[in-house]
Amino acid sequence: MKSESKTLGSLVPVNILGTEKILDQMKNCTCKIKLGNRNATGFFCKIPIINMIFLMTNFYVITEEYLNENKEITISLNDDKKVLVIDLTKERKKYFSKEYDVTAIEIKEKDKINEYLEVDENILKDGIEKYYKQKSIYILHYLNGKNINVSYGILNKIEKYDIIHICSTDNGSSGSPILNLENNKIIGIHKQGSNNFNYNKGTLLKYPLNDIIKKYNKNENKNNAIIGEININEDDIDKDIQIISSFENYKRNIPLGFKNLEMFVPDIKNEDKYKNEKEIKENIDIKINEKIIEFTYNYKFKKEGKYKIEYIFKNNLTNTCFMFENCKSLISLNLSNFNTQNITNMLCMFGDCHSLNNLNLSNFNTQNVTNMFCMFSCCNSLNNLNLSNFNTQNVTNMSYMFCKCRSLTNLNLSNFNNQNITNMSYMFENCNSLTNLNLSNFNTQNVTNMSHMFENCNSLTNLNLSNFNTQNVINMSYMFENCKSLINLNLSNFNTQNITNMSYMFVGCNSLTNLNLSNFNTQNVTNMSYMFCRCNSLTYLNLSNFNTQNVTNMKGIFLDCQSLSNINLSNFNTQNVTNMYKMFCQCNSLTYLNLSNFNTQNVTNMKYMFVGCKSLTKENLITKDNKILKELESKFISLGKNLNLFD
Repeated sequence: MKSESKTLGSLVPVNILGTEKILDQMKNCTCKIKLGNRNATGFFCKIPIINMIFLMTNFYVITEEYLNENKEITISLNDDKKVLVIDLTKERKKYFSKEYDVTAIEIKEKDKINEYLEVDENILKDGIEKYYKQKSIYILHYLNGKNINVSYGILNKIEKYDIIHICSTDNGSSGSPILNLENNKIIGIHKQGSNNFNYNKGTLLKYPLNDIIKKYNKNENKNNAIIGEININEDDIDKDIQIISSFENYKRNIPLGFKNLEMFVPDIKNEDKYKNEKEIKENIDIKINEKIIEFTYNYKFKKEGKYKIEYIFKNNLTNTCFMFENCKSLISLNLSNFNTQNITNMLCMFGDCHSLNNLNLSNFNTQNVTNMFCMFSCCNSLNNLNLSNFNTQNVTNMSYMFCKCRSLTNLNLSNFNNQNITNMSYMFENCNSLTNLNLSNFNTQNVTNMSHMFENCNSLTNLNLSNFNTQNVINMSYMFENCKSLINLNLSNFNTQNITNMSYMFVGCNSLTNLNLSNFNTQNVTNMSYMFCRCNSLTYLNLSNFNTQNVTNMKGIFLDCQSLSNINLSNFNTQNVTNMYKMFCQCNSLTYLNLSNFNTQNVTNMKYMFVGCKSLTKENLITKDNKILKELESKFISLGKNLNLFD
């Protein structure tokens, strides 16, 4: 173990995150290592691409010689509240580097380590020295072999594979994780202090990680391949069954959907670099039931049954949009050897794969993907989808991504980085079976479109959007339409200053009893049609902050709000409204309504405005507007008519 030094950093928190919060989050990811009279720190890290968890520390803390001579190693977590004995007699993957001063030991499932640090994958890119210079960082360590502590400081510079940093350290700090304060992700491992006490030194994690990935990546030396399974029926025997989408079909724009193309037909016609069929043939080998066949777009199957088709790519693809779209008979798909590291476009990649009920994408490297539009749309047999390994930092479009995944009951998006996404419209539309959706990690600061986002998620009982930043959103129409099971919805953090369309926003949320929108800024909204339609359990609705000066359409805004007895609209400005059709229709509990501030000079349609307001009398509707009075008279004539709510 090398010498430690106390430096210019701080053991006192200097960031709003706060020491207690950091320690609470990281206490089971960082461990104390005590070997004889030596104190040190280690940590659990999930390594990208291979998706394996390793215990990492300094080479001079746990040497290769020590591991060869000992049968086990004991570490403690959470200030000695948990003790873990790692059995070294079993086969574990190991990595040693004296040069980088890093030792890594594989953590097995039986070790029951459920928490780990995530790698800041920016460190794997080239030209990162300028990016990290003067970054705020912190390290987690067991000082002097005692309780876990946090030291804050600055990353001064990167020299080759060394991090020069200013964080206070002492005995026991060797092997500590160095984390980026911006995202709480690991960038390096602390190893030693300087002799003159001006700085400390660590290893940039990029270099040992690349070694480990290269050593243990099971796909490194395997074929870049996709494997699918199809059923061949009696009617398909000895017929030309299309097994790959032809270049000619693409040029003629022949639509998908006829029977042959509903099988497993990977669509590589969209790969930008393939300009002709010759290039396609040169890049792909096809196996059927383990036998390589001569390249062909159509194949005659000799008997019915299940067939395994393997497509082996000689070069890495950059575009997989529509790759499996409309493979409606595809029943299984093995992508464990498929290399996705260069792919930028996954648009509609699995769209309309109706028969797929399982999809393992744990090996997918999505760090360069920018488009995930409709990626899993209409995969209506999928019931579980774990995308916790997805790196979405460069994605800009997730609209329709899980649209009509009707059987999904579990969706893990815990690692999604949404910082560059602008479009989330229809993202979870018709995910009918989802009862819970954790979006607490979502960064929505650049999103402009959230229309239809949760439409028809009618099994959702709870939706926590407290972290949503909606400052740039302009469209929230249909956002929560038919979320019939939602009993509570807290939107107190929503910034709605730029929204122009709120039509149908809460339509059909018929389990909501209370909705407080007092924070809503509606100064730019022009369309509020059917906004609260069919919210028939609402007894309280706070619209006290609504500015409706630019609204032109209030058609059916409170239609069928059967439980509302009073609506305070004293702040409503209706000078630009042209449509009030069915505005209060079927509000049959409404006993009082003050519309004395309503200006209807531009309204052209007030038909059925009060029809079905059975509890509202002329005396309890306050207005001097002749148009409103005239429409009120017709209410009594129209009572009892069976009206279509949306006619």
